[in-house]
Amino acid sequence: MYKSFAAGLCSLTYLPFSSARGLPHYRPGHGEDSCNRSYEASPGPGVESYEIGGNGTTYWPYYIFKSSHFNPPVWEINATGEPLAPGFIFTTPSDFSTTPVVKQPAPQIFTSEGQLVWSGPAVNATNFKWQDFDGAPTLTYWSGVSSAGGNTGHGYGNVTFLDTSYDVQYVVCPDLGLVIPGDVSEVCQADIHESYVTDRNTILVSAYNSTPADLSSVNGSTSGHVFDCLFFEIDPKSGEILFRWSALEHVPVTDSHEPLHETGGATVPFDYFHINSVVNIGEYYLVNSRHTWTVYLLDRQGNIVWRFAGDTGGDFGALPDGGTFRWQHHPRPHNVTDTAFDLSIFNNNNQAVDNSSSHPTDVLVYHLPYQPNNATPPVLRRNLQTSPPLFADSQGSYQADLANGNQFVNFGQLPLIKEYGPATDGSDVRWTGRAGPDNLVQLYRSFKKFWHATPSTKPSLVVLPHSNSSSQSKGYVSWNGATDVTGWNVYEGASQRSLHFVGQIGVRGFETQFDVACWAEYVQVGAIVNGTEVRKSEVISTS
Repeated sequence: MYKSFAAGLCSLTYLPFSSARGLPHYRPGHGEDSCNRSYEASPGPGVESYEIGGNGTTYWPYYIFKSSHFNPPVWEINATGEPLAPGFIFTTPSDFSTTPVVKQPAPQIFTSEGQLVWSGPAVNATNFKWQDFDGAPTLTYWSGVSSAGGNTGHGYGNVTFLDTSYDVQYVVCPDLGLVIPGDVSEVCQADIHESYVTDRNTILVSAYNSTPADLSSVNGSTSGHVFDCLFFEIDPKSGEILFRWSALEHVPVTDSHEPLHETGGATVPFDYFHINSVVNIGEYYLVNSRHTWTVYLLDRQGNIVWRFAGDTGGDFGALPDGGTFRWQHHPRPHNVTDTAFDLSIFNNNNQAVDNSSSHPTDVLVYHLPYQPNNATPPVLRRNLQTSPPLFADSQGSYQADLANGNQFVNFGQLPLIKEYGPATDGSDVRWTGRAGPDNLVQLYRSFKKFWHATPSTKPSLVVLPHSNSSSQSKGYVSWNGATDVTGWNVYEGASQRSLHFVGQIGVRGFETQFDVACWAEYVQVGAIVNGTEVRKSEVISTS
């Protein structure tokens, strides 16, 4: 396992307690012999602090800190040493099965070395990412209830907006009037799959509605039920629904590649479309259907402009060699012009239901015109493959726009992330991270992005006595979500009002351990950003 942690500050500044300040106060039980009067208060260089839990249990190994309650996964990392894109990793580790493997599911931010940067609340979350909202960098994530049984693969919840202090700005909790199998009632009804902030400061969310339908055309009942896949455009500030689109109103059930099997009733509706992605391209919408193997371009009124089908090409005609796709996720537009754009697709290429795991998962990038015609067929620009081949039945994401030209691929129910160099065939894998066992842990989507944040909370400080009473206590400090801290000022004193600066330590991972003088009754630390102390912890008693 490759691990490398930033060294932080190397230089220390020590201020001895001089006679002008008076002699140090001795802690009860230490006495003169066990606490030297000439001792110069020194927090030492600071060291990274963590323990590892999960050994001997079903849990994947996880970190344990003393200054926080977070338990992020321990990443298995392999890196070639070739340049990686700058930025942090945004993802949402969670259990994929009923076996508890993830100690603490949550939206989380990590470094490329596997260090925790920020952990959100311990909730079932997806789609955690950096987005621009109202001209400001914003974090968004979906959280709520993931459905099970005949409703597996969907969810009902809300979307939270956070600013660069991690303060909640908005919570989009739409009541969409959905019918949920089993007469279940959920207050917030946004689906797990999509929560995309548009360039017009709205949000697009997906939804699943149990709807009566005639399924005789697919050898089902004339009084059957389907999941009508919907998306809504919503104003996050007011909660107003600005636009609604229904798959059932535009796409027949006969277009589905999903087998009917035992579905189609009121308790297990036929999931013929399975929407899992929707974004806007200016006034257009780009909608993905996993189960029809098709990406749809819609106009502003919701009419289908074209169908790009993974088996036949749809309105574009025959696909280029190596360019077919099936059961796909996360279509995204890139390099958009007035006439054309590049379209990336995470091509699962298989799913568990049809037992077609002989088709390796890959990433495809096409060049498509807005108006399909025989003179401008699809051009396959990239085909990122894996060696050895991977088979991701569900989920996944692809990010083509890393700062240095690298590419970022997340493999869904295989809790793997890979960062590729610019090569278009996937031959240049520069970093691989694993956060759990295949098919037991899932990373719905993952992203890498610049992010600068100063939390509105105070740094968290804990002081624990050494097992030997004549030795120094240990301090442990962390600041959940702080991205730009370069060091910590340490203050110690015999009382809360007599704290003095005693030295400076560098940042060592998520949690930094430092020495506390044996005479100190109270300790406080202050975070340094750009050479300035920006926030202090609470004053902590050492007794």
